Amino acid sequence: MGFHGRTWVEANLCAIASNVAEIRKAAPGKEIIAVVKANAYGHGDTLICAELKKLGVNFFAVSCIDEAVHIKEVIGTSDVLIFGFTEAKRLKEAAENGFILTIGDIEYARELSAFASSENIKLRAHVKINTGMNRVGINTEAELEEILSLSGLNCEAIYTHFSCADSNSADDVAFTRSQQEKFFALAKNRGLKLHTQNSGGVLFHGDFEADYVRAGLILYGLSPDSNFPAPIKLSPVMSLKSVIHQIRLLNAGDFVSYGRTYEASETRKAAVIPVGYADGYSRSHSNSGFVAVKSTLCPVLGRVCMDQIVIDVTDVSDAKVGDEVLIYSADFKETSIDYIAEKLGTIPYEVICAVSNRVQRLPV
Repeated sequence: MGFHGRTWVEANLCAIASNVAEIRKAAPGKEIIAVVKANAYGHGDTLICAELKKLGVNFFAVSCIDEAVHIKEVIGTSDVLIFGFTEAKRLKEAAENGFILTIGDIEYARELSAFASSENIKLRAHVKINTGMNRVGINTEAELEEILSLSGLNCEAIYTHFSCADSNSADDVAFTRSQQEKFFALAKNRGLKLHTQNSGGVLFHGDFEADYVRAGLILYGLSPDSNFPAPIKLSPVMSLKSVIHQIRLLNAGDFVSYGRTYEASETRKAAVIPVGYADGYSRSHSNSGFVAVKSTLCPVLGRVCMDQIVIDVTDVSDAKVGDEVLIYSADFKETSIDYIAEKLGTIPYEVICAVSNRVQRLPV
């Protein structure tokens, strides 16, 4: 990026290709539904979708109709499943684009059918069954029978969502298997396609019968739970990078950033990096985070600001303005997304999804 660069995400397309190949090996005979909601988990949805199309992926899933519209130009005629609720005033738009709606409530199903019948159209849909997540989904066979009988709907598949498939502990494995059994008791033998396996399901329940797998976090090379290592080779796709914008000397007794939470005990060389919590770099890294410059780990000094951090580059040989800075990178444990998530007391999903839209996404 050079001197005038700011902060950017690099999406490694070779890593995407490797992860898709690994998922296909783990789920033979099943079509991949690529989950690209939340800007492809922070990686850049149009960029990621374009690459997935080249790799032969033709089914995508998003959270809302706005996300579906955003990727439409890139994915063309590929299928798009919308997980969330689509409001009435946008149903015609959904129908015109061929988007697939999720039905997880009997009243919503009736409303969709009534709208479709009034427009003399059919709305494409997947029916979601609640099997223990208790978030979205119908509960009974009677509800499913009624939904499948509604004239305005073209129900193409039935699915459910696992709550703890990313864990291979005995109790969680048993619960996930009970979810699969409950799902099959309602959904099987209805002549419709089925999908249950999220990323955890792909990793730890590859024997489950289905037509599709919904690949989310593993598509981006990360395991849903670092306590349970993935049985397939995952290659992290995201690197978050920045550059040094300014270098200054700190004397003993000098303070850094808001609140004077860091005081230099001796002469140190500090660098200003244009990344902050408005870019998704958590304020919790204040006085505790590490980034890397020229293969050297550098601690964050003082509080993380909205647009900038200050780091200690005393130990970096010939550090200068314009040098690249690794914020998130698999090159070091301390800058890896898994390590950062654990340190912050959260999950990798939140770390990568937090990268804001003002951060440029670049394919590499």
